[in-house]
Amino acid sequence: MKELSRLFPYLKRHKLRLMLGFLFVTISNICSTSIPRFVGSIVDGMQKAQIDQDEVNASIGIILLLTIGSGFFMYLTRKTIIVASRLIEYELRNDLLIALERQSLSFYHKNPTGSLMALTTNDIAAMREFLGPALMYSANTITTFSFALAFMGSLNPSLTLMALLPLPFMAFLTYFIGKKVHIGFRDVQEQFSQLTSKAQETFSGVRVIRAYRREAFETGEFEKQSEVYQQRNIRLAFLQSLTMPSMMALVGFSNLLVLGYGGMLAIEGKATIGDLSQFFIYLNQLIWPVAAIGWVTNLIQRAAASAKRVGDIMDMESEIINDISETVKAKGISGISFEAVGMSYPGRSIPALDDITFEIPKGSSIGIVGATGSGKSTIAALLPRLFDSTSGVITIDGHNIRTMPLEILRKKIGLIQQEAFLFSMSLADNIRFGNPDASLEDVKRAAELAGLADDIADFPKGYDTIVGERGITLSGGQKQRTAIARAIIRNPELLIFDDAFSAVDTATEEHIIKGLSMLMEHRTTIIIAHRISTVALCDTIIVLDKGHIIERGTHKELLALNGVYANMHERQQLEEEFKHYSTEISEIEQ
Repeated sequence: MKELSRLFPYLKRHKLRLMLGFLFVTISNICSTSIPRFVGSIVDGMQKAQIDQDEVNASIGIILLLTIGSGFFMYLTRKTIIVASRLIEYELRNDLLIALERQSLSFYHKNPTGSLMALTTNDIAAMREFLGPALMYSANTITTFSFALAFMGSLNPSLTLMALLPLPFMAFLTYFIGKKVHIGFRDVQEQFSQLTSKAQETFSGVRVIRAYRREAFETGEFEKQSEVYQQRNIRLAFLQSLTMPSMMALVGFSNLLVLGYGGMLAIEGKATIGDLSQFFIYLNQLIWPVAAIGWVTNLIQRAAASAKRVGDIMDMESEIINDISETVKAKGISGISFEAVGMSYPGRSIPALDDITFEIPKGSSIGIVGATGSGKSTIAALLPRLFDSTSGVITIDGHNIRTMPLEILRKKIGLIQQEAFLFSMSLADNIRFGNPDASLEDVKRAAELAGLADDIADFPKGYDTIVGERGITLSGGQKQRTAIARAIIRNPELLIFDDAFSAVDTATEEHIIKGLSMLMEHRTTIIIAHRISTVALCDTIIVLDKGHIIERGTHKELLALNGVYANMHERQQLEEEFKHYSTEISEIEQ
């Protein structure tokens, strides 16, 4: 109940539907449990020849009406309780998505995508089955038992007690098997998460798998995971299969007790054949409710296991939280300052950044260069608070960014990351993702600035071209330029290019930067790059090495230092000259 108690607020929102459902199932069972009374009176009347054909026909008509009424109100029960469960399922999925969206990036480093997908499929479905079928059949069982036992007790209390003798054994079996089912279903769900994670990883990396001819190995690994999942499911199915046969056997034993003891009472004249007929009908009416006890118990155990898994995510607070002691709403990004900022990732002994201090005046541009792993991308991730620094302070307009609501802070920032992620929708919609209200003209202008318009013109469907999962139909450069256009259309106050030009050639890079020059004017811009040519026009350039700033200044000042930056510049110039020379030789040979 502890795990399931988190569902009570959802049930409360739909209490009117649920209350109507319970009312309808009550009326339905009043109708169904009233039928044996008329059957018993007909049997006794016919035995004693005290009933005529008209009375039989009238009783049959009443029984028919009661049967129709029972079916009609059971239909209304499903229309209310099952519909309510579907609505709650919708709310649960939305709330789970909200809970996942508020988590920091470190959360996704610890939790595989496949495991999270399992929560939204199997676990939510298991919770819905508790909210719908389990509640409905529980109400059906309770009301059927209540009315049937009341009618049976009014007929013959001693025979009723005899019929109920197997009930304690039913309760024990329900508890014992239900406990095993709970553990079994938990193991199944955990393995399903691993299986889903493995499948998702394999599908995402299918090109690498094929390139390295690892199909057989991956198939074998998936088969191992599937075999474990199969064995756990078989064990769970075995446990669940014990429930209904056990319940049916106990119901059959009740029938034997009624037949033996009731027959003796009938012989002694303490009960009539009509009474025994009613008892057998009541016992038959109790077969499904009794069987449903085990089934509902399984549903409850499964829902409890799923509710715990989903609840753990919903209760998890994001590592990125606002400082509620001082919440500010900056009117604009007038200046950015890093003051002795340090950053250490969990599980790594060497800090990604150490004592980083620099300022970016409003409307200026800063370039950040350095070797791989020097901490460049960490700076890009700290500003929109994808991570929080472990030491030091980052301020915007003199205010600590931790005091700014995340929604407001991130709305002011356009981040273009090195790995461009595109959604499986049209090019226009991928660009419009940065600003859902943007018109097609805005989309075209952003594409032009990003150097993507000419490529789109060559596509048969133009801006309506579906790019496929993760933009698989586009080249690496086209994907990056689409991501740049997505940031441009956002019209942010702060533009961050996190090595966003690495997948484009030098000529395309020059075209993009030229197109962005007007956009970058009077706009704070951070350009992180490996190529010196990308940052050469920035107002300030800083050079990182192992998380420290080792050089800073303008392009000319850094070249004059003849240090790390100058060496990088010289080496890259030689590489460009060598490429140009190789191209000329190839053209001559052709």
